[in-house]
Amino acid sequence: MLVRKIKNIEHRVYSNEDEFRQYCPSEDLTRNWRDGTEGSWVTTDDGQVCQVLRRGELKNSQSTGVCNNYVRTAIGTFVCRDNIEMSGELRKNMYSFGSNNISPYRQKIDRKKATRREFLFAKYVAQGNGIAEAFMKAYPTNNEKYADYQGKILLSTERVKNLIREEVDKVLHEAEITPLYLLGKMKEVVDDNGSQDKDKIQALKTLMQISGMMDTEKRTESVTLFQGFTKEQLDAIQGGDSKKLIEASREVEK
Repeated sequence: MLVRKIKNIEHRVYSNEDEFRQYCPSEDLTRNWRDGTEGSWVTTDDGQVCQVLRRGELKNSQSTGVCNNYVRTAIGTFVCRDNIEMSGELRKNMYSFGSNNISPYRQKIDRKKATRREFLFAKYVAQGNGIAEAFMKAYPTNNEKYADYQGKILLSTERVKNLIREEVDKVLHEAEITPLYLLGKMKEVVDDNGSQDKDKIQALKTLMQISGMMDTEKRTESVTLFQGFTKEQLDAIQGGDSKKLIEASREVEK
């Protein structure tokens, strides 16, 4: 027998029908769990017996014209389809669909395909928004602490990092800033014996960080800094106007 406690109430999963009858001799038993209703006892595909805690309809099932129901038991939550099996141990997360034992956090980290809201989140981050602000714009929440926590989780995933990288590349492309251009400008500064343009070198380093030419953990900060430059200030970088560039650097640091 397996037991899961939910809101201080124990819900039992009996190993087989014989064990079930020892405790519930007069209860009705639905042989096919897919036909179970809320409160009914059902048999799983591997012969265990558990109670249906909830039966519901999938929200997105109406878009295809097919009605898909699901049942939630102490074992886990399962879609009522013939190709779906209910069996095995208690799932780590009884509220998620599927037969795996992966936690919601691990599922979010390992998922390969980005969602529509993750696309929005990445776009807002690339535009220079803070983590919490970007998350609250992309997701329906006003809880800043929650948004900051969830946003940091998203930023640790490869799929969201790639999305931000793509958004930053778009900005760089629009400004006509390429790795070849940056290397050329750096070479000009190095070759100029009389050059003391520390501000100019720092600005170029920032642009190189944004473009991915320099590995940095401050990529998001660099994106924000880059977007602090006006078109005139970017032209100063391209045209080598040190005075304007120094003004640009000071303006960004305010």
